[in-house]
Amino acid sequence: MALEKLRKFVIVCGGSIVVLIVLLLAIRSVNQLFVKDKGEDLVRNGGISEVVELQVNDTKQFLLIEGKDLNKPVLLILHGGPGQPFPFGVSARAAFPELTENFVAVYYDQRGSGKSYSKDIPIETMNINQFVEDTNVIVDYLTERFHTEKVLVVGTSWGTIVGTKYSIQHPEKVTAYIGISQFVNFKENQIRARDWLLNIAISNGDEKMRKDLESFGEPLYIGKPEERLMKYIGEYGGENYGDDEVHKADIAGWLGTSLVSPDYTLGDLYKALVSGATFSLKEAKDLQAEMNEINFISEVEELKMPVYIFQGVHDKITNYELAKEYTEKIEAPAGKEFIILEQSAHYPNGNDLKMIFEKLKEIASN
Repeated sequence: MALEKLRKFVIVCGGSIVVLIVLLLAIRSVNQLFVKDKGEDLVRNGGISEVVELQVNDTKQFLLIEGKDLNKPVLLILHGGPGQPFPFGVSARAAFPELTENFVAVYYDQRGSGKSYSKDIPIETMNINQFVEDTNVIVDYLTERFHTEKVLVVGTSWGTIVGTKYSIQHPEKVTAYIGISQFVNFKENQIRARDWLLNIAISNGDEKMRKDLESFGEPLYIGKPEERLMKYIGEYGGENYGDDEVHKADIAGWLGTSLVSPDYTLGDLYKALVSGATFSLKEAKDLQAEMNEINFISEVEELKMPVYIFQGVHDKITNYELAKEYTEKIEAPAGKEFIILEQSAHYPNGNDLKMIFEKLKEIASN
């Protein structure tokens, strides 16, 4: 009797799970049609909403290009990660009408990310110089297709490494460099984050946290110490800030956009969330080592195009004060500006994101 009841319970649970999966897939399909129609509406009115597959330095890579007016400035966005194409990857169709209205916006799944991930990518090609060379192929494609000499380059977090280095190497192709959550120096980020957290632990009388932080020793932290440091940063708002008056960045909403993207298969979703991220963040150890050694304060003396750095005042991942010091130090004969995101940490929240879009529109009109 007990076995029979268990069998029936398993059948009922299994059936419920199947029904739930079918329902979720149906909801996904309906939303995909809605998003796809928005893109098609742009095309019907003379704009563009198109996924492009390119052969880039012996790998297949993907772009989403969206814009209301093909004569608007081309804006190339280099997403964060590496290996995490959210929210500015190929899954962003119809997600940012503020950009579509004012630019030919290009969302790019970089090598090893999202639709551009493949298990056949040689891991030795996962290095910063290769990402810069890939970006050059993308820029050349865009300038030729849209009959322009230059593009606006926007980097976010990890993308600021590629964007900065690309702008140094190819200033003739960059209208302006825009860094959002600008990366400067990995080790110094850790030092400042640790000291910030130690002050919190001492102020709160949290001996457990204090001893844990002190047990890390001196940076560079990798492995478990880095994971624990990141955990504390997250707990105290240094990654995604919010309080009684400030709403956090909508990370779930960003991921939700990818879930209903008509341009991402379920396999692409898995690549973006699991296999690509694992490949880029964990398996590509040489790439991580390169990132750990970067120090833009000593490496970057001049950027020849206008420079705009957007930084969350609460950011402890790419430290706010460090990014400000970097911006003050670099020579930028064409002009530079440091823009404070008052409500954000590493991820811009909704209000600050709107401000970024407004500023981008202003930059493009200069």
